[in-house]
Amino acid sequence: MSEIKTAIVTGANRGIGIETVRQLAARGIQVIATARSLEQTAALQAMAKEGLPVLVELVDISSSASVSALADRVHQEFGAVDILINNAGVALDKWVPALGLDIDVWRQTMEVNLYGALRMCQAFVPSMKTAGYGRIVNVSSELGSLTDIQMGSSLAYRSSKTALNSLTALLACELKNYPDILVNASCPGWVKTELGGEDAPLTPAQGADTTVWLATLPAGSASGGLYRERAVWPW
Repeated sequence: MSEIKTAIVTGANRGIGIETVRQLAARGIQVIATARSLEQTAALQAMAKEGLPVLVELVDISSSASVSALADRVHQEFGAVDILINNAGVALDKWVPALGLDIDVWRQTMEVNLYGALRMCQAFVPSMKTAGYGRIVNVSSELGSLTDIQMGSSLAYRSSKTALNSLTALLACELKNYPDILVNASCPGWVKTELGGEDAPLTPAQGADTTVWLATLPAGSASGGLYRERAVWPW
């Protein structure tokens, strides 16, 4: 395995995603930053022009064909990917009551937030198994916690994150015979992004911190957990 690690970050064109790219690249990690269209990549392209190790790739994680094509390109150029960060997500039903939720919105949310993450895992984890190394981080939310339910609404978004937490735990269990492949989920907290709004107390840099920490855990660290502010958060 090369000493220079390679990471993929989905939904990397803004907010927590682009800050995650910045922090990983600052550590000397080659980052493959994905977005759905060229129009979304200007800030990422600027990072590359600044000399940071950032490569921009277009992918629609709701499309199996698009994810497969990305995997072909990345594996051909870099071989196995060391770090996979499933950051891409949508919140289409913000504060919508469950009884008023359009079922199509539920489907669209799951397509990106859950199925998209699974597609990426299915595309890149097999090569991690061959290499014997990997760090997988699924960007979740405290709103997906079943232990800490304090309010209703946003059923599609919150359920997708609960299911993503389940994917995290089950995939970690499946990979238990690969001790240096770690699978964890991160809660960024309430962050000043398009989703979090201007009243949020955390900056994108603060929101990305736990994800980057999990992505760079040393050998022998925990797998299958949900973390916020580098501490275990209840499922």
